[in-house]
Amino acid sequence: GLPLIGRRDTELVLTGWELDALALHQATGVASLALPRGATCLPPALLPYLEQFKRITLWLGEDLRSWEAAKLFARKLSLKRCSLVRPSDLQPRPLEALNQSLNITKILRAALPASHKSIISFRQLREEVFGELVNTEQVAGIKWARFPELNKLLKGHRRGELTVFTGPTGSGKTTFISEYALDLCTQGVCTLWGSFEINNVRLAKIMLTQFAARRLEDQLELYDEWADRFEDLPLYFMTFHGQQNIK
Repeated sequence: GLPLIGRRDTELVLTGWELDALALHQATGVASLALPRGATCLPPALLPYLEQFKRITLWLGEDLRSWEAAKLFARKLSLKRCSLVRPSDLQPRPLEALNQSLNITKILRAALPASHKSIISFRQLREEVFGELVNTEQVAGIKWARFPELNKLLKGHRRGELTVFTGPTGSGKTTFISEYALDLCTQGVCTLWGSFEINNVRLAKIMLTQFAARRLEDQLELYDEWADRFEDLPLYFMTFHGQQNIK
């Protein structure tokens, strides 16, 4: 079937026998090829001939052996561009489907994607893993400037991670997390506070005092200077307070 393939063809149906390829071409006009050694053999030498296709549907046969071969071939050809026709009474090999006057176009449209959206292989992760090994420091996250011991424990503030700090009332959780957030804010890390126990005015007062590193109530003339600098931080507060509806 190779001489019938045009350079502009981007979709292909791969079959196990010449008559199946002919049946597909007759019924649908789609580009179709037959494997030269039958449905269970895809020699590596043939792979370059299939590089031009963005979508390949494997419709190899009607038995379990053909189905297993189709899944194996899809891995060789790249799962992302392959779809599989699962053998069944309503989806026999293409020649039988033509003889039974089945809707071949409908069968092709119902082909199953070879790749599962929730499952990937190491081959798909390989380059990203290499990138993490090369950029170890970047992957470790943003280091705290004032908490070297915390850097040893958490390796830095990393995207996509959740850290939970616990302790009894009055143990300093809010005070510490305020310092934790300010340390990162001054390095440009966008921070959103959702404080359901302490109102935003009191929380902002605590953080501003920590930011200025002085008792501003004793030096009110400095308030605007420090407030202007504090205002420039990428810091935001949720307006929720107290008990809230889940939605």
